[in-house]
Amino acid sequence: MARPSGVQASKLLTVLPEVFQVAADTSAPMQALLAVAEDMHQPVRQVLDRLHTVPDPGRAPASLIPFLSRWVDLDWLTLPGAEGAAVSSAIPITRQRDLIAEAADLSSRRGTVDGLTRFLHLATGVTGFDVESVPGAFHIKVLVPAEAAGQLELIRRIVKGVKPAHVTDDIEVRTGE
Repeated sequence: MARPSGVQASKLLTVLPEVFQVAADTSAPMQALLAVAEDMHQPVRQVLDRLHTVPDPGRAPASLIPFLSRWVDLDWLTLPGAEGAAVSSAIPITRQRDLIAEAADLSSRRGTVDGLTRFLHLATGVTGFDVESVPGAFHIKVLVPAEAAGQLELIRRIVKGVKPAHVTDDIEVRTGE
């Protein structure tokens, strides 16, 4: 139905029955009611217009990052540990977003040297991690760059969570070379 030029277009009006659309052309109370209804729906419309950003870790509100972490099975890293220490506070929100974005790739490489070094790099923001396997033993040695020495609690938690369960580990901070 074509709207007369004097009546403001309303998104809500287009879904109402024709009798209401016709009444809105001339009825000031109907126009006022539609304006109030539009205002009441505005917050909901704003949320629905941004709904596509919720599963995107780069655009989701910071308050949704813990939910997204759980969704991609990274909550073991970002929730308080058995010791009661909140490690998530040690991981800046931008790195948490990076981990969530890379979660599928990290999961496919879980238990590998490449996967562990990539995970450590994303979580700490530091490059240069090395993982050495001890031949003939189920043991790895994680060499931590000196720049990441202040994040040892986080590094230990990642190594325990990503390495195979039967593998033992040592974590050693490299001294300046």
